[in-house]
Amino acid sequence: MPKRRYCLMSLTLCLAAMISCGAAGCGSTTGKVYPTAEEQFRQAMKDYQKKGYLRAIDGFQKVVFNFSGAPMVDSAQYFLAMSQYGLKDYYVAATEFERLVNTYPGSPFVDDGQYMTGLCYFKAAPRHYGLDQQELERAITALEDFVTDHPESEAAADAKATLKAAHDRLAQKRYEGGRMYMRLGYFDSAKIYFQAVIDEYTGSPWAARALFHLGEIALREKAYQDARTKFNYFLVVYPDHPLAAKARKMLDKIGKEGDERTENK
Repeated sequence: MPKRRYCLMSLTLCLAAMISCGAAGCGSTTGKVYPTAEEQFRQAMKDYQKKGYLRAIDGFQKVVFNFSGAPMVDSAQYFLAMSQYGLKDYYVAATEFERLVNTYPGSPFVDDGQYMTGLCYFKAAPRHYGLDQQELERAITALEDFVTDHPESEAAADAKATLKAAHDRLAQKRYEGGRMYMRLGYFDSAKIYFQAVIDEYTGSPWAARALFHLGEIALREKAYQDARTKFNYFLVVYPDHPLAAKARKMLDKIGKEGDERTENK
């Protein structure tokens, strides 16, 4: 599949050619129902190309619901979703792209629709990690399916970048949960959250911080060998991390406390 924007441009140019070949008197206002699917679709495409998205939505919906057997009904469904995207109504756009994928599995728009489903759910999700991230999880599912089904697509790189951003946001949510429990002194709960960040979001920048805090918790619990192991591992995996210097200080502290314990025996 060509990159989405190039694909869309080509499709739009083709549809513009269809419009220019259509009947001359098809310019109308919102609400008019045309006698054929082709005329209804032409007018909706005119509105879409002029960024009259509300009128375009109305027209494309008429094609989808009044001419369900027409050959261009999948195209109407796609541009209905794209019109919602143009309005930045991302949640509704995502559901319309999902409808395209599920209802018209043989459409040439399906792979693009699958990618756009994930992108729209990502854009619909709250930006703050602390809020409900249900849409973000839907975005991850859709984008992972897209990358699996279309690994050679030129949009795969964009999908992977969006996936990374989505995973990083969920990782931050888990990480901040661990920080909260750590501040409250609930170390067992904090360890569960930090370990989940490390296990599930290894490539996230929050994984390094989670590992560092596990070392801190071990030190507070006087589990010196465990703390030493975690800080040493941190320095091996993240030698240039901003917390690396602090990790070395922690190791020095563990060494001194170990020496004191030896002297007191």
